[in-house]
Amino acid sequence: MARGAGPARKKSLNPGESEDGRGEWDWEKTSTPLAAKGKEPKFIKPSDKFSSTEGENVFCFLDIVGDPIPTITWFKASKDLTSEPRCKQWTMGPNQAILGFSKTKQEDEGEYRCEIENEHGMVEHLFSLYVTVAGGMDFRAMLMRKKKPAKKVVEKVEWIEEPVDRQVKMGTVDEVRFTAKLSCKGKKAKWYMRNAECYKGPKFGFENDEDTFTLIIKKPETGDTGRYTCTIRECNDLSCKGYLEVEPADPEYGFATKLKDKKGKTKRKVQLKCKIDDPGARVKWFKDGKEVMPSDPRFLIKNEDGVCTLDIRSAEISDTGEYKCVIEDFGKEGANETKCQVDIQEFQHSFTSQLKGKRVVEDETAIFELGVEEDDAPVKWYKDGVEIVPDGKRITIVCEGKKRKLIIKNCKIDDTCIISAKTTGDETSAPLDVNYHNGFKKGMRDFKQCVEREQIIFNVEVKDPNAPCDFFINGEPVDLSDGRIEVKDLGDGKRQLIINKAIMGDAGTVSCKTPSNKGDEILETKSNFSVIKGEEAPVMGDCGPVSGIAKKACAMTIPYKVEGEKQSDLEIIVEGPDGKVLKMGKDANLTIHGDRIQLDLINPTREKSGKYKVTMKNAQGSCEKWIDVNIMDKPTPPQSCKVTDVFHDNCVVHWTPPKDDGGTPIKKYVVECVDTTTGNATWTPVASTDDGGPKKIKVENLTQGHRYRFRVVAANKIGVSEPCEMSGDDILMKDPWDEPDPCGKPDILDWSPNHADLAWDPPAFDGGAPITHYVIEQKEKNMGQWVEGKVLTLKEVEEMGKKIKGKIDGLVEGCEYQFRVRAVNKGGPSKPGPPSESMIAKHRFIPPHIIGDGIHDITLKKGRPIRYDLWFGGEPAPSCEWLRNGRTLTNDDATSLELYSKNTIYTERNTVLSIPKADRARDTGRYTIRLTCEAGTFEASANVNVLDVPTKPRQLQPDEIRAEHVKLSWLPPEDDGGTPITSYLVRYMDIDSGEWVTACTSTTPNATATGLKPGHLYQFEVSAINKEGQSEPIFTGDPILAENPYRPPSQPGEPKIVDFDNKSVTLRWDKPKND
Repeated sequence: MARGAGPARKKSLNPGESEDGRGEWDWEKTSTPLAAKGKEPKFIKPSDKFSSTEGENVFCFLDIVGDPIPTITWFKASKDLTSEPRCKQWTMGPNQAILGFSKTKQEDEGEYRCEIENEHGMVEHLFSLYVTVAGGMDFRAMLMRKKKPAKKVVEKVEWIEEPVDRQVKMGTVDEVRFTAKLSCKGKKAKWYMRNAECYKGPKFGFENDEDTFTLIIKKPETGDTGRYTCTIRECNDLSCKGYLEVEPADPEYGFATKLKDKKGKTKRKVQLKCKIDDPGARVKWFKDGKEVMPSDPRFLIKNEDGVCTLDIRSAEISDTGEYKCVIEDFGKEGANETKCQVDIQEFQHSFTSQLKGKRVVEDETAIFELGVEEDDAPVKWYKDGVEIVPDGKRITIVCEGKKRKLIIKNCKIDDTCIISAKTTGDETSAPLDVNYHNGFKKGMRDFKQCVEREQIIFNVEVKDPNAPCDFFINGEPVDLSDGRIEVKDLGDGKRQLIINKAIMGDAGTVSCKTPSNKGDEILETKSNFSVIKGEEAPVMGDCGPVSGIAKKACAMTIPYKVEGEKQSDLEIIVEGPDGKVLKMGKDANLTIHGDRIQLDLINPTREKSGKYKVTMKNAQGSCEKWIDVNIMDKPTPPQSCKVTDVFHDNCVVHWTPPKDDGGTPIKKYVVECVDTTTGNATWTPVASTDDGGPKKIKVENLTQGHRYRFRVVAANKIGVSEPCEMSGDDILMKDPWDEPDPCGKPDILDWSPNHADLAWDPPAFDGGAPITHYVIEQKEKNMGQWVEGKVLTLKEVEEMGKKIKGKIDGLVEGCEYQFRVRAVNKGGPSKPGPPSESMIAKHRFIPPHIIGDGIHDITLKKGRPIRYDLWFGGEPAPSCEWLRNGRTLTNDDATSLELYSKNTIYTERNTVLSIPKADRARDTGRYTIRLTCEAGTFEASANVNVLDVPTKPRQLQPDEIRAEHVKLSWLPPEDDGGTPITSYLVRYMDIDSGEWVTACTSTTPNATATGLKPGHLYQFEVSAINKEGQSEPIFTGDPILAENPYRPPSQPGEPKIVDFDNKSVTLRWDKPKND
């Protein structure tokens, strides 16, 4: 033990400096682990007394050993010091346990106990702590220390009867009593079982007299075995002990888990398993009513911690049958056995690997391998479905553990097949491919020769008809991409390399390579060949542009040459501008000279002008030349003729140039006309241009009111073209005033019950005179007749971009209309334009609104339905959105949203919000319906209150604790359930009785619980109540001890008589030293 000066002091450990084990320790130090030593827990020379000065820290040191390291518990009498606020416990390796007190007080003085325990047992050591008054060990303090044991001797408080140890059997007695009798009366005692206090209840009862204390243990069980201690707190924790041992009752065994039907496979382990409710029960096994003996080597019987198993080591078909497990002794009636059916079937083996295909050469060995799951798996081998019978020489079958092999030596070509392996439950296959031992049966000739552009063939023949043969030219693989070189397989191992149209660069060495099919060996045969130079293709010289006149001569001369020795005839082909080949003697005459050719066209015409293609070729190639030939003729007619700007005596004639000017420029254009009114059909020239540039001319001096037709001819140096006559009707000589073109389709911009604003495209052509006004025509739906709706002058319409905007009024509300527009000029009204889309005469924009009573507040009980059924309107038709507390509602498991519409002119829609079962937490809140359209937004809200019981009160705490009452306060529930709190119910439970009792009710969040028993521990609870019911309770934390925060005063001084008479006496005494 050591005395400390408080947390501020930092002193090193130095135990054992004095006779009472004094040492020094620091309150802020941390524990260090103990070391395992010895076996049973032991104290090593422990001190039996420690001392301290009041107000200082004290530390008690005990040396201990044990392996495993013992657990350490400190007690004052029967009170565990673990939860004592001023106590702290440490360990310091290798073997010291330390108990410390902070700022010791006089009441800390007394007897203490330290228990150490491990798997080998438990020992305890008793020691005393003495606390001297502050100021040191003066004479008065020494007297105080000596007075305490003197009081014990004078009072002579001791046990005159102590509990007697008892041993009973569980189930044979209803109760066991321990009685202790004290030498004096009026004391209070408490009973403890293994240091835990015993409370009155279903397990313990008490009978106390003035000096006798009896503990009643009801229906003792094995768990009640232990030491029972009776302690008198006011007598310095005077204690006595008794030990109760409860032996287990006779067992009654049953099955916790029963047997289940089992299926197994032959030659495999099969295990039957069940579990008994007590590991001490013994069982026997039976098959079809006959006991299975533990000595039978085919079976293994075990019972491990109540799990009973019967193993059939290697199952057979004969093991099929009924098995049962029977409890030998103390089995429950009707539940002392369990049965099951066992069905044994043949085991289905499987391969752990698959066969892999083999490629071998004649006379080589092929080995097929695979694995099986079990050593005893039977495997048979097959060739193309026929079982293979080993001969021990060429064909052998090997079985080694979980490996199986098929070995085929000296393989032959006819051994090629599909090899299969089969076992019960599985099979696998792979191909065996036996190749020839390949070689050249016939190689290439050593030398070959060919002429350039001729074909040359190289032949080889190999033994293996399937073996690849690769050809090479000058060491490079042959290039087959251009089709000039071919490789052919003629069958039976015969191969050809064909070089078509040999070139000079092909000359060199040709080789052929093929594998021998043994390893990587490659065989080769070679041939050298040369190429002789041949003739070249012809080459033609240039020939400039050639001109001629139609129906007269047109000739051209073309030079040419051919290099090298002639090997083929020279062929000349001439193609005209139309792509057709000219026929010599009919279309042209061809004369071939040694270095040129002469070509004369027969009967040349303008159509034969163009590019002529002359092709000269021989067997080695060809040469092409294009020759421009221009055969001049008079031009073709102008391509078109039209008349514009017609007035009463003149007009303008337009034309487009001829498609062909005849091969020479146009000199002029001549305009001719014919007067169809007079009936004279003679065409007369009326105007001409000075050159071929202009494409129009004004024709004057025409007769007003007559009708004319016009035509144009073109002239070049060769002659005049055919005329091009105008198309269409004759031209009437008059001023150009006509009615306008039709207007465009009207767009409806805006509307109301009696008008519509329209916009339309103006006429594409105003008829040659300005538009004076517009006429809007209207037609009702399902009516066949258009009527004039309104005439709008140009001042009554306005331009809107490229469109015209106008208004028609006088409509009838609710009717459906279509509109069309006519434009009018001084030539008259136009044809009507296309009709507009239909529209209903009504208000276009109406703000959203509720039809009827609208939304309203709802208060209902939990579980009842919530329903809002509302009609609403607005133009255009508004969208509808429901919100709860600002969050949008959607269809889900708890909420249904539906929308209906009525077929009317103006929008009438019905929205229904339905919640079948209301829940306060989910559904209470403010509900809002939001209607939105182009005319605005409308919102309406209402509150929904779902009634339920309140939530439990909060923050329950004692405000005042006295021996017979406790004042409590709390906060109201976070949620009153939607209806006001009517009252609070306060209850308490005496820890000794374990029964809850109503203390009081209160309408405010505070109350006083009265009627408590002083010195008893109590638990309190408070529930909130509204008209829907009672909430869950809130509890106090740790039990509350009913005691006053003050003690009775000390005794006053001895009274002295001051005065007296025959009726009274006056006394005087000193005040109590302690109030």
